[in-house]
Amino acid sequence: MSLTSTQTAVERTAHSHSGSFYLLPSDEEERQRLLEQHQLYTRLCSGRLISPPVTLSEKDEILDIGTGAGAWLCDVRSQLPESIQTYGVDIESRLFPSYSALSANVHLSVCSATSLPRYWDSKFALVHQRLLICGYTREQWIQVAKEIYRVLAPGGYAQLIETGPEWVSGPKTATHSLFIDDLLGKKGMLWRCGVYVADILKSAGFVDVKSEDVIIKLGKWAGPDGVLGRDVTIGAWRGMRDATMRAGGLGYFSTAEEFDKALDETEEEWDSIEGSYAMLKIFYGRKP
Repeated sequence: MSLTSTQTAVERTAHSHSGSFYLLPSDEEERQRLLEQHQLYTRLCSGRLISPPVTLSEKDEILDIGTGAGAWLCDVRSQLPESIQTYGVDIESRLFPSYSALSANVHLSVCSATSLPRYWDSKFALVHQRLLICGYTREQWIQVAKEIYRVLAPGGYAQLIETGPEWVSGPKTATHSLFIDDLLGKKGMLWRCGVYVADILKSAGFVDVKSEDVIIKLGKWAGPDGVLGRDVTIGAWRGMRDATMRAGGLGYFSTAEEFDKALDETEEEWDSIEGSYAMLKIFYGRKP
């Protein structure tokens, strides 16, 4: 909820990676949001963590880019043979799961997807990346697709998951979506990256590029998953507050309190307008 008259805006912990454009924070609140988001998306996808028709053998390896709290990586690890090695990379280790909780075949490292290790050429059978909409510039999207292509073995698949391109509800939602478009645009980033991902994959050399759409219902009207969809989405949008205020509010907000109030009103709009939703878009393509 928004700040009361006795509260002040507390700046959250940001990523420490030099040169990072990533807008969301790196703190315990964000870790919990990521874990809840993973649980919701897994349910919405009927428990399916891997969408492309990849056949994994006992010696294959998997990479998770932007692994964060490691939710997808650890979950998929539990569904695969023990011999399959899984790797997770992120620009910040703060959200990584405790190493004591990881199995021996899970490997985590700090690394940018724009420059993966050179010795990973043709290494992986599957590369997964989810919700880096707030992480890449247009040029970085192109570079990351090339890097994913490089580290995939021939016949391997890339799976990229993003939200958008539209958030459907009422005027508060439309206004805030326009604001985020402006905020990301000022940094050369793509709020509606879902429009471009398929073409970016094709330009990098991928074939058999396909996409699937999954509806994320937003608001109390949609029951428990609607409430969770609302909370994890609004939570992500609230995470942009510090970056917004550092940018001067872009003409939309004069104070952090105004920012929080706008999101309170957006949240109320989702609860009151039946049919409010966002789209989860799953893209995948094969390296020939």
